[in-house]
Amino acid sequence: MTQLSEYLAIAERAADLAVELIESGRETRRTLERKGDRDFASDLDLAVEDRLREFLAEATPDIPLLGEERGVSGGTGSPYEWVLDPIDGTVNLVHGLPTFCVSLGLTRDGDPVVGVVDAPSLGERFSAAAGLGASLSGDAIACSATDDLAEALVALPDFALADRSPAINAERMRLIADLVPRVQRIRLIGSAALELCWVAAGRFDATVHPQANLWDVAAGVVIAREAGAAVLDRRGEAFGPGSASVVAAAPALASELCERLAAAV
Repeated sequence: MTQLSEYLAIAERAADLAVELIESGRETRRTLERKGDRDFASDLDLAVEDRLREFLAEATPDIPLLGEERGVSGGTGSPYEWVLDPIDGTVNLVHGLPTFCVSLGLTRDGDPVVGVVDAPSLGERFSAAAGLGASLSGDAIACSATDDLAEALVALPDFALADRSPAINAERMRLIADLVPRVQRIRLIGSAALELCWVAAGRFDATVHPQANLWDVAAGVVIAREAGAAVLDRRGEAFGPGSASVVAAAPALASELCERLAAAV
């Protein structure tokens, strides 16, 4: 517990540095670097990742870092690994929307155990460590107790791009068609990390990500777990090492959502 508390404090300091960079560059017109079909990183994504890599290499030299923009760097042999999305929701940021965040997680043997997600434009920071609970700007949070899908506000991911997008998007359209008559409402906000945190805070009753990159969800997974949400993969098994999908929900809803996702294949 003490070690995780120390790592959480380090993650909080890293998030402070990221927010400082974002705030200082908020009014600057962004330079974009294309990564693929309608997918890009801004100069701010790269600057934040580079700054946090530098800080974490000094603070925890034995722990490697997996970042969305630069890949893996650092030492090997540690059971721990930092997992960073410097800006989750880059398209939102570029278009002036407030729904973007810095997402920094720490995994142990591949399973998320520490998470900090900071949304600078919203003035909110979510944080958690395994066994220590989850908080929003220092106050404890808990997921919703909704037990009826008809009363659930459910977040879904943005649509896929590039080579596999037709098949992935066809599945997502089937999932939407299946859920629309069953749930209260559906929302797409364009940030997986924030969706998981909003499940943790009870704002969303669930979020379903049929495909997920670890850097998008690592921090949010531990935050949602510590807030009492069920966090599964699409097969209905507990999210863990190697998981590439996420269903996070009020506990009474999770299994049914996994069943609905299976029916959309």
